[in-house]
Amino acid sequence: MSNKHEINRIDLNGDGRVLLYQRDDVKNPKWQCRISVQGSSGNVRFSTKETDQRKAERIALDKYQELYFKVRDGGSLKGKPFSDVFTEWSEYLNVSKPTVTKQHLSQIKRKVETTALVFFKNKPIDEITESDLMDLMVFVRKNTLPTHHSKTKQPATSSLRSSGFAISDLFKFSKSKGYIKEIHNIPIPPLVKNPRPDFTKDEWRKLYTFMRAWVDKEIVQPKGKPYLNPRVQRERFYLQHYVLIMTNTGIRVGEMRKVQWKNLDRVILSADDERLLISVNGKTGKRQVVANAGTENYIKRIYDYRTKELGNPPSKEEYIFCHTDGKFQESFRGSFTRLMKDSGLWLNPDGDRRSPYSLRHTYATMRINEVPVYQLAVNMGTSVEMIEDYYGHSRSSDSVFASTVTKGNQTTSSKVLPF
Repeated sequence: MSNKHEINRIDLNGDGRVLLYQRDDVKNPKWQCRISVQGSSGNVRFSTKETDQRKAERIALDKYQELYFKVRDGGSLKGKPFSDVFTEWSEYLNVSKPTVTKQHLSQIKRKVETTALVFFKNKPIDEITESDLMDLMVFVRKNTLPTHHSKTKQPATSSLRSSGFAISDLFKFSKSKGYIKEIHNIPIPPLVKNPRPDFTKDEWRKLYTFMRAWVDKEIVQPKGKPYLNPRVQRERFYLQHYVLIMTNTGIRVGEMRKVQWKNLDRVILSADDERLLISVNGKTGKRQVVANAGTENYIKRIYDYRTKELGNPPSKEEYIFCHTDGKFQESFRGSFTRLMKDSGLWLNPDGDRRSPYSLRHTYATMRINEVPVYQLAVNMGTSVEMIEDYYGHSRSSDSVFASTVTKGNQTTSSKVLPF
């Protein structure tokens, strides 16, 4: 920046590090300041917003002390612009979270891009205060749209929390890079206990009974004879078994999405009794899930169906829930909604809509009185606190984990793997 309009220049320390000056191209000029610090390149310019020289000198010297100690402690004279940090963080996410889908990574970045990046723009990240973060979360709340089925027309707490956690991740990255010395508290709203509506035992019986005929139900046309659409029949068959497996394992929707045949194993309980193990990788990391007895029958049906479709057994690298081309099934949400409406189970008695997440909730509510809470939490990949908060207290029993977590009236099997 040119210095040609600087007048009345004052060197406060006599070493050229703290300069006060006024500009000759404005009326009623306020004192401006230019500061440089030994050990750091460049300088910082700012307005003291004072016309009184003595007040301007105090402001300039206070700022110099602040910048001096910042540089001495390893910081830079000019903090990293938030926009630059966002770019670096975005690139870091791509390589630091290899197990997260591209779609999910894009959603995480979008949470920060549409909120914090808009709010802070190029502000140096080391100048962002806790008060700034409070103002940011107010901005996030005002600019987060409510869900389409929201009764209060307020943004969902889960949306605000996901934005807050994404922003927090960026600040953790900044600290690891040395751009900031500490991470200020981000006022993330507390979790609202609002579990997905489950299915009662009677509703569950109604659902799995309904699906048996629904899978092969012919499509009725306004004109012409009813017919069986192979594409629809395949979609319904896979959805039927998705529902059965999810409700008998408690696996999260995102965890089941990329389970491959190679992720199946078994645990032997006795000479003629086994349980199916499913290895998943989700929000809480990798774990093995012990499936309810009988789940192996649903797995075998899919395996046999896919073998017939391909003309040979599927590769162990293939996803269990896949399209005809072998690509994993991203979501069953649309077909699940159709199933719920067709079966008359779309809404629970309180008017809440059911979703694929209701299957995990149903698993928990059905197992809670059969399984010690700790074992149920381990199998579901969550905490005891979450189980107790969402699903109540369980009755404890002293049994081997793989047996008790699948205790019930299901038919057992001596062989659980389809291959």
